[in-house]
Amino acid sequence: MQRLMTDYLDRVCAEIRGGELRQAARSELVDHMKERYDSFIAGGAEPEDAALETIKRMGDPEELGHRITAVNRPIGGLIFGFVGFVLFLLTSLIIISIRGDFSWFFDEMAFLTVVILSAACGFLLCGFKFNLSKFINGVKFGALYAGGLGFVVGIICMLFGMAESLEGVGDTIATAMLSLFYGILLSLAAKIAGSRISAREPGAIRGLVD
Repeated sequence: MQRLMTDYLDRVCAEIRGGELRQAARSELVDHMKERYDSFIAGGAEPEDAALETIKRMGDPEELGHRITAVNRPIGGLIFGFVGFVLFLLTSLIIISIRGDFSWFFDEMAFLTVVILSAACGFLLCGFKFNLSKFINGVKFGALYAGGLGFVVGIICMLFGMAESLEGVGDTIATAMLSLFYGILLSLAAKIAGSRISAREPGAIRGLVD
C-alpha cells in the first residue's frame, strides 16, 4: 500500500520542474492522498483497495505533474520578469549616459554595511533553525533599517566634519545617501524573492486536484 502511493508520488514529482515547487507539491499531495485514503478506510475498504482508489481519484500522475508546473509557473511570471529585466537595462543605460559609468553609485563600505546588517537581521529572525522564508523576511526589513542607520550615521559624521572643514563633505553625504539607496534596493529584492518563496509553501500550491 505504502509502496503504491510512493511510486505514484515519484511519477508526479518527476514531471514537476523546480526543486522548491516539487518539494512543496509533494508535501501537499501526501496530505491530500492521506485524507482520501483515511476516508476510504473509514468507509470499510481494505488498505490496498483504499490505496488504489486514492490513486485513481488523484488522476494520471504525468498529467498532474504537468498541470502543477503550468499553474504555479504561469507565463505571466515570465512576462513580468522580462519586463523587469528590460526596465533594469533601460535604467542602466540612463545612468551610464549621465555619468559614463557606475562609479558614482558604488561605495564599498556602505554596501558591505547594509548587506552584513541585513543578513544579521535575517539570521536573528530564524533563531536556532534556519528557514529560508524567515531569513528573506528578516533581510527585507533589516535592509531598510540598515540603510536608514547608515544614512543617519553619515549625516552625523558630515555635521561633525563641517565643524572642522568643508573638505570631504560631499563624499560623506554621498555615502549616507548610498546607504539608504542600497537598503531600499535590497529590501525590494528580498520582497520579490519572498513572494516567490511563499508561493511554494505548503497550502499555496495550485492544481493539485481538478
